[in-house]
Amino acid sequence: MMQQMFISPSRSACFSFLALLTSLPLRAGGEDQLTIYELLAPSSHKFAIIYDVSQPAEGAKFFFNPIRRGSVVSEEKVLDLATGKELKWQNVDAKTAVAAGMRARNIPEGQEYLQVHLAAPVPKGGMARIRIIKTYEDAASYKEDGDQIVWDRGLGIRRNVVVLPQGYDLGSCSVPTMVSVQPDGRVRLSFLNDRDDQLPVRITARKGGSK
Repeated sequence: MMQQMFISPSRSACFSFLALLTSLPLRAGGEDQLTIYELLAPSSHKFAIIYDVSQPAEGAKFFFNPIRRGSVVSEEKVLDLATGKELKWQNVDAKTAVAAGMRARNIPEGQEYLQVHLAAPVPKGGMARIRIIKTYEDAASYKEDGDQIVWDRGLGIRRNVVVLPQGYDLGSCSVPTMVSVQPDGRVRLSFLNDRDDQLPVRITARKGGSK
């Protein structure tokens, strides 16, 4: 069984977080999203990502996931959560994505997307559930700073989990967080984004619990 605790910038923030866990509705359109970030060896500046998301748009044949600018993406794979089968995908530029039916406003110059081919067009009243697996390398977001590591990133989706590297203990987290220890000993941080924009998250950790 995983041990759990709460850590937050303030007592009131912690109570606010607990309320969110039980009362926050799903985002418009029925999307229920979860991203798990597993921090890899600090010197690599890499973190593995598992992103579960739904596509509720009736008739949609694709799902488009923006590739974070400044991040080098690798080891991509997409699964259909209804069947477990792998789905076809490719990385495309914004012009190609829009031509294929993506709807977006204020697209940054040079933005690229992971275009996922759904198993079938989304039926009326239904949705497609998919899992995107990939690894990002981003020295600006994940780096070593003296005797600690720092993961500093804006997160735009609803539910988020960050797993620290093996042997690292949590130093601080800038948002109200539920902390647990996985069976493999790694520290796991879980939190919600209750905003309509990106939630700025800064996590620090030290190896072996050193101060």
